[in-house]
Amino acid sequence: MSWYPLGHGDKSLISEPVFAEIGAKYGKSPAQVILRWHTQMGFAVIPGSRNVDHIRDNLDILDFTLTDNEMAAIAQLDKGVRYYHRTDEQLVQFALWRPDFEKA
Repeated sequence: MSWYPLGHGDKSLISEPVFAEIGAKYGKSPAQVILRWHTQMGFAVIPGSRNVDHIRDNLDILDFTLTDNEMAAIAQLDKGVRYYHRTDEQLVQFALWRPDFEKA
């Protein structure tokens, strides 16, 4: 599962030249290329946005497939940076959370 697959808005990630180059080939934005890479890797992606246009763009990634070379080029960018951090206490709270459904 990919939390913050767009690096929580990390401009240095999104502005990596490889994403612009690949995006130009397919008519997609760098963010769409990043999301496509995650989904093509088999990850469930959870991009967050309050912008309706960004939400639409985030869904518009299923009409192209990255080549093996493109997938490998993107994988080379791994800098070992995590964008989602959680404490053990947060993990326990998350596991115990239950939705508050309306009561009739």
